[in-house]
Amino acid sequence: MLRIEDISFKTKLFGGIYTRVLFNLIIKSMEFLKLNRIEVLAYLTLLVSAGIMRFWDLGSRALHHDESLHAYFSWQLFAGNGYVHNPMMHGPLQFELNAVLFYIFGVTDITARSLYALFGIVLILCPLLLRDKLGKLGCFITALLLTFSPALLYFSRFARNDILMAVWTFTLIAFLWRYLDSGKNRYLFGTAFALALSFSSKESTYFTITILSIYLLFVLIRRNLHLVYKQHNLYGISIIQVIVILINSAFIKLKDSISLQHSSRETVFLIVLWTLSLPLWSGFISIFQIAGSNLVLASEIGPNIGSPSGGGLIFAGALIAICFLIGCVIGLRWNWKTWIICALTFYIPWILFHTTFLHNMNGVGSGLWQSLGYWVVQQGESRGNQPAYYYLLITLLYEFLPLFVSLTSVIYYFKRNAIFAKFLIFWSIATFLMYTIASEKMPWLLVHITLPMIVLSGKVLGDYFKNETVLKLVSLKNCFLVLLMFALLFFAWRLAFFGIDGNADNFWMLLLLAFGLVLVVLGVGFLVINDQNKTSIKVIGLSIIFILLCLSVRSGVIATYKNGDIPVEMLVYTQTSPDVPSLARQIAKIEAESGNKPTVDVDSTSGFQWPWAWYLRDIAMTGYPQYGQHLPSSMMEQEVLIIHSQNKLAVQEPLKEKYGEGIRFRHRWWFPEHTYRDLSLKKIILSISDRSAWTRSIDYFLYRDLNHNLSSEDAYVYFDDPEMRNFRSLELK
Repeated sequence: MLRIEDISFKTKLFGGIYTRVLFNLIIKSMEFLKLNRIEVLAYLTLLVSAGIMRFWDLGSRALHHDESLHAYFSWQLFAGNGYVHNPMMHGPLQFELNAVLFYIFGVTDITARSLYALFGIVLILCPLLLRDKLGKLGCFITALLLTFSPALLYFSRFARNDILMAVWTFTLIAFLWRYLDSGKNRYLFGTAFALALSFSSKESTYFTITILSIYLLFVLIRRNLHLVYKQHNLYGISIIQVIVILINSAFIKLKDSISLQHSSRETVFLIVLWTLSLPLWSGFISIFQIAGSNLVLASEIGPNIGSPSGGGLIFAGALIAICFLIGCVIGLRWNWKTWIICALTFYIPWILFHTTFLHNMNGVGSGLWQSLGYWVVQQGESRGNQPAYYYLLITLLYEFLPLFVSLTSVIYYFKRNAIFAKFLIFWSIATFLMYTIASEKMPWLLVHITLPMIVLSGKVLGDYFKNETVLKLVSLKNCFLVLLMFALLFFAWRLAFFGIDGNADNFWMLLLLAFGLVLVVLGVGFLVINDQNKTSIKVIGLSIIFILLCLSVRSGVIATYKNGDIPVEMLVYTQTSPDVPSLARQIAKIEAESGNKPTVDVDSTSGFQWPWAWYLRDIAMTGYPQYGQHLPSSMMEQEVLIIHSQNKLAVQEPLKEKYGEGIRFRHRWWFPEHTYRDLSLKKIILSISDRSAWTRSIDYFLYRDLNHNLSSEDAYVYFDDPEMRNFRSLELK
C-alpha cells in the first residue's frame, strides 16, 4: 500500500505533468483540425465548463451499489490482489484504468469517479472527429449539447462504464465515415483498436456492431438493386421474371465477391468488424440451449453464470476455434497484410485487458464466451422489469431537447440528399428500438440512446443555421419577435393553468390573459408574414431551442447537484442513502480516537455488503455474515453491528444489554415506480381533459414534486460504546 506522503507527492508530480500534457495535446489537436482562434476559444470554454461541471463536488454523493463494486475491485487490483474478469460487472478495462488512477492520485470517492468524469470531458471533443460531416457550426452545437446533456452530465459523474462506451461508440462511427470517405487503412487500424477498447468495456458493443452492420448491409443492398435496375428494364415484366433477374444478379455478384480483392469500402469495413469479432459472437449460440440437456452452453446458476460446462465446454472450444479460423481465412483472403495489422491491433490489447496483463489467463475464455453467454442467460431476468415505454418516458423527462430536434430532422432531411444525416437518423432510431426491445432497462442506458440523438441534433441545427450570421439574425424586428415568443409562452402557460390555484372566479384576469394571447399571436403572425428576409421562422426556432436548452440545463443541474442521491429523479433509480457515508464517517471517528481499527459486522442480507465493502475498506476490521434465525457466534464481540431491518427482532434481546437500542437508518431507497408503471394510452388520453393531472405533471417536471413517499430498505446500527449511541443524526425521519 502507498503511504499518504507518497500519494501526495505523486498527485502533485503526475497531476501537473498530465495536466500540461493534456492541455498541449488539446491545443495541438485543434491546430491539426485547422480551427480558427474563435473556434479554439469556444471549444476551450466548453472544456473548462465541462471540467467544472463534472468534477465539482464529485465525491459528495453516496456511492451507488454498482459504483461501490467497481470502486472496490479496482482498489483490490491497486492493492495487489489482482482482478478476475467477471461479466456481471462487464468489461475489465474500467478496473484497470481506475487502479492506475488510484496509484497516482490515491484511493478516495473522488478518484473512484474521476475516470468517468475525464471521459465525459473527452466525449465533448469527439465531434471534432466528424467536423467535416457535421460542419463547423454543427460540430460545435453537438459539443455544446454533449456538455449540458442531463443524462451525460449525471453519468459522467457516476462510476459505470456507459460514458466510456459513448466515447468508443463515437470513435467507431467517426472511423467508419472517415474510411468510407478516404479509404485509408489507418482508419481500419483505429477501428480495430477502438473495437478492442469497446469490447473490454461493456457488452453493449454487440449492439453497436449490429447497428453498423445493418446499416452497411442496407447500403450495399440498395446500391446493388440500383445497379440491377439500371442494367435491366424491370417495368412491364412479370414478378417471376423480376425474381429470376434478382437471383441471377445476386449469384453473379456473390461469385465476383468471393475473391474479396475489389470489395467496396462498406464491404471492407464489414470484413474488419466481423472477422475480428466473430469469435466473441460464438457465445450467442447459447440462446439455443435446451433446458434439461446435458450440453450446458451457458450455466444459469452457480458462480460461473454464462460459462459452458461438461460437453458444452468442448462444444464451446470447438465453435470458438471454427469462428476464429473463418475470420482468419476471410481476412487473409481479403488483404493479408492489412488484416494481420488489424488483428494484432485488436487482439493484443483485448487479451492484455481481459487477462489483467497476463495475470489471469482464464480471462481469454471468459471474454470469448462468458461475456455474451452471461447476458444471454440474464435476458430472462429482465433486470429493472420496466415497461416498454420506459425509455420514451425518461427521454421526455431529461433529453426532450435532442428528442424534439431529432424528430424535426426526419422532416427536414426527408427529400434532401444527405447520406450522413440519414445515417444519424437510422442510428438514433435503431439504438432506441434495440434498447427498448432488450429485456434489461436501466436509467444509465439512456446514455447510449441520447448520444445519437445529440449528434443528429447538432447536424440538423448546423445545416439549418449555417448560412445565417449574427448580424443577419440580430435586428430590432427579430428582437421584438423573440420577446413576443416569450410573451406567447407566458400567456399560454397562465391560461392553461388558470383557475387550478383557486382563482377561477377572477373573470377579468381570464379575459385579460385571453386578450393578451390573441394579441401576441397576431403580432407574431404579422411579423412572419411581412418578413422579407425569411429569417422569422429561424428566430422562432432559435427561441424555442433556447427555452428547451435552459430547461435542459436546469434539469441536469437539479438531478446532478441537488438530487444526486435522492431518488425523486428517475435517473437516480435505486440509490444508496446519504445515511451510509455519514455513518461510515462516524465509524472512522472510532479509529481516529482509539488509534485502532474498529471491528464491524455488516449483515449481508439482501446484498447489504455493498457499498459497505468500499466504505469500510480501510477504517475497520469488517465481516459480512448473514443474520437471521441463526446468529453468528462472533456477534457479541464486535464494536459496531449493522443489521438489516428484517432481522431486528432476532437480535433485539441478545444485543439490548451490551449495545442498547439500535439507530435506524436508510441503507438504500428508490423511486416510486408505481407512479408510471400502469400508464396506458387510454389513461394518457383521459388525462388531457384532467387539468389536475397537468398540474401534477408540471410540478414533477419542474420541481420534482412527487407527492409520494420514497420507499427504502433500512438497517439498524449498534455501537458498544455508550457515547456513540448519542449519535442521532441518522434517525429515519
